[in-house]
Formats: sequence, structure tokens, C-alpha cells
Amino acid sequence: MTVMEFSDWLSATSASQFIQVTTWVIPSLQTVHILTLALLFASALMVDLRVLGTGLRSESLRAVADRFIPTIWPCLVVLLITGSLLIVAEPARTLGNPAFYLKMICLAAAIIVTLWLRAFARGSRPVGGLASMLAVVSLLLWATIIVAGRYIAYIESN
Repeated sequence: MTVMEFSDWLSATSASQFIQVTTWVIPSLQTVHILTLALLFASALMVDLRVLGTGLRSESLRAVADRFIPTIWPCLVVLLITGSLLIVAEPARTLGNPAFYLKMICLAAAIIVTLWLRAFARGSRPVGGLASMLAVVSLLLWATIIVAGRYIAYIESN
């Protein structure tokens, strides 16, 4: 089964049909998805800025990571649920879209980088070049996820 055949099948399911014809569902899902992504990005930003030495200097890196990184994981769960329902609603728009795949690749990389930063923050080593590089990569990945997610609406699916 090709991606487009799967998209056609998914679009014909009762769940997809319900979401498509119920006018408030897609805007509600998009709102929750975007607000949750903003919360996640803000949490990652706080950690990344602390690693870079420009934010929350009065707190240790470990304290900042312990406060903000736990927020990321439930946000990812909400994003998975709302994103999956948005895919069910309009599978052809998403599953055939290169921006969607860029977003997913960057998401996987951002999760790995966040895990590395968490491990680094819990260590006793001073902040150095590798951690700073990871913080910059983290910021770039999360920003790319946001932009790619937005571009799903504007790039033609294959």
C-alpha cells in the first residue's frame, strides 16, 4: 500500500469523516497543538538559554533543567495526540507533504538533543563547547519544527 492509498483509506474512515464534517474539531485541535508547541518551545528555550549562559543565571543548569525539561514530555504526548488527529482529519494534506517529514525528522533529532542536554545538566562537568553547540542545535531544531509545521498548509502534497 502506498502512502497515497493509505491516505485515501484513512480519509474514508468514520473517524476522519467525523473530524472533517464537525466544524469545531479541526480549529480546536490546531489551537491545542499550537499552544502546546509554544509551551514546549518556551521550556526548551529556557534550558537552551541557560546552557548558553544568557538566561536564568541565578539558577544552576541542573535546577533549570529539572524545572523545564519535565514539561517537554507531557507536551510531546499532547502534540502526538492532536497531531495524529489532524493527520486523520486530512491525511493526504499531511502524509504526502515533504514539510511534514522534515518536521518529523527534526522532532526525532530534537528529542535526542533534549535527552543529551538533560544528561549533561545532571552531570557535574562545567558547561563547555559541546553543551553550547547542543543548545544552539536544539533551538534550531525546535524553530525548524515550528516553521515546517506551518508550511504543511502551504506546500503541495506529492
